Amino acid sequence: MTTQGCDPVELSQRDYEVLKLVGTFGQLASTHITELIFADRSHSVPDKVLGRLTAAKYLVRVGRRASGDKGGAGAYTYQLGRHGRALLDVDGRQTLNVNNHALMVADTYAELRRAERLGVLALTDWAVERSVPPNVRADLAVSLDFPQQSRRSRYFLEIDLGTERPTRITEKVAGYWQAVEASTAEYFPYVVFVVRQQARKNELARVFRRLPEEQQDMLRVCLMDELIPELLRL
Repeated sequence: MTTQGCDPVELSQRDYEVLKLVGTFGQLASTHITELIFADRSHSVPDKVLGRLTAAKYLVRVGRRASGDKGGAGAYTYQLGRHGRALLDVDGRQTLNVNNHALMVADTYAELRRAERLGVLALTDWAVERSVPPNVRADLAVSLDFPQQSRRSRYFLEIDLGTERPTRITEKVAGYWQAVEASTAEYFPYVVFVVRQQARKNELARVFRRLPEEQQDMLRVCLMDELIPELLRL
């Protein structure tokens, strides 16, 4: 596989998978790429692939992801470079900063894939930034099969860094409720807010308790490590 309008560099199918995944999330840490695409290979393989794609301008290093709540240097973060954006026909500008929201969306996706490998669920469909008409977008929309429960369901996952004010959260929920009212489907997916810290979980729970009861019924909030148990209960 070669690009058009770029330096002729031969890409493998796995190279293309890396670029497509990075393009889907906007940014990925090297740890995401290693786990999601190179789980069957030694750690030296993804390092070589990422180095080669970066040197050829298919990828760009943005910086290092903060390691833990107290900061510190973590894994390198990548976004599409000039040739990668041309190959995938991606518009917009590159950013100079690590996008922690995009990385947490990827964390959530990786959590679902781990549960899938354990046989807890099957991820049958997913999308980042899926439009939910008339005026809201889900950070991560997923369709799941639960083989042990003989059921399937869909969810809209909102990935929350704890930076948005309660008024903004209320506006976002109102957008989802407009989608509920506009929908003709018998079932509307639960909207699950995924957070990192217990204090933020408590804060969102308080915000939700002030909403009309019918809106509360479609909402849940959980910590990242509670996500799979929560989805199993819904």
